[in-house]
Amino acid sequence: MAATLDRTTITAAPAAESLLVTTDERLVEAIAPLAATAGHPLRRIRHPRDAESHWQRAPLVLVGPDLAPECIACDFPPREPLLLCTTMSWLGGDADDTSLLWPMAIQMQATSVVALPDADDFLTNLLIRTALDVEPAPVIAAVAGHGGAGASTLALAAATDAARDGRKTVLIDLDHTGGGIDTAAGLAAQPGWRWPSLANGTGPLDPERLLGGLPKRGGLHIVGPDPRNPAEVSADAFDRVLRAARLAADLVVVDLPRTRTPASAAAAVAARSIAVALGPGPRSWEAARSVTAAYGLHSAHLGVVLRGEAEPSPAGATWDGPREADWLEPPVWGAVPADRRLPVLLRQGRVPRGKVGRGIRDLTAALSQPRSRGELALLGQTGATR
Repeated sequence: MAATLDRTTITAAPAAESLLVTTDERLVEAIAPLAATAGHPLRRIRHPRDAESHWQRAPLVLVGPDLAPECIACDFPPREPLLLCTTMSWLGGDADDTSLLWPMAIQMQATSVVALPDADDFLTNLLIRTALDVEPAPVIAAVAGHGGAGASTLALAAATDAARDGRKTVLIDLDHTGGGIDTAAGLAAQPGWRWPSLANGTGPLDPERLLGGLPKRGGLHIVGPDPRNPAEVSADAFDRVLRAARLAADLVVVDLPRTRTPASAAAAVAARSIAVALGPGPRSWEAARSVTAAYGLHSAHLGVVLRGEAEPSPAGATWDGPREADWLEPPVWGAVPADRRLPVLLRQGRVPRGKVGRGIRDLTAALSQPRSRGELALLGQTGATR
């Protein structure tokens, strides 16, 4: 007998319940077994107004296309995660026809559009994460303080090591003037979605379909530029990809360009931490000032990572940071020794052992840590929002 879901069958406390807003019994029958498998309590809502008092408190809200127009008319406040869910039978069996739902999804400010049973694995994973109160994947970023500092290598090394450690990782390259992070990863010849084809769509991206369409090796998935069409990525396009990546992955790493763009500014806001890579040279700290000042307007959590033989700031030097944050110089978070084998190993999907490997692993763990309340307070002072 098909599983059913209604208010009378829910016994969990209301605060722990997510919402399923629909009158479509087929949709209910598709979602109820997934929720049961995930151990995730759901409250069935047949009238959108009945969802108003729970809209913001519910860990997750799922809306069927039958009641989406009424939810839009209710003008509920934005929230995440909010999914517009349907079934393949509702779509007529065409998984690619979710485009007709995008206008409603955009008006609802939904984080994703999913069609079942194609998206069963994704939705079950999301239900499990939500039931366990697991937040979307953390975002960390790296940027070169000056030319040749090796930020892209640092970002790729962190992402590669995380993937080899069993974490599903997405590495996003926002430097459209570079050679492409997929080349450095040894994945340039692999087919898959790249900028700007990812930027041409509208509406939410299905997280699992995004990961399935990207160039990848094991748990590492790459979002890189197309060298034949190195167009700058818009902030809206980056936001769509980032939202999907954070729902499907365990870690997102962003390689930022030295020259700030709207997309890289959005990435800085989303990032828990931004590592500013500095290489050896007497003027490396001086050269990095404009980069750190620019990104410091969007994040309070910046720190320096010394590459190779780079040294801490010369004695007596001061940091001319953004006035809004009243900073001196950013702290030194760590050092990654030089290793001539590193580029070759990364193209093979490997990282060095020993001191270099430990440095990369320790740095990734430190960058992924949640910010403290004090750091979040300082972030608010810079005018940035999350």
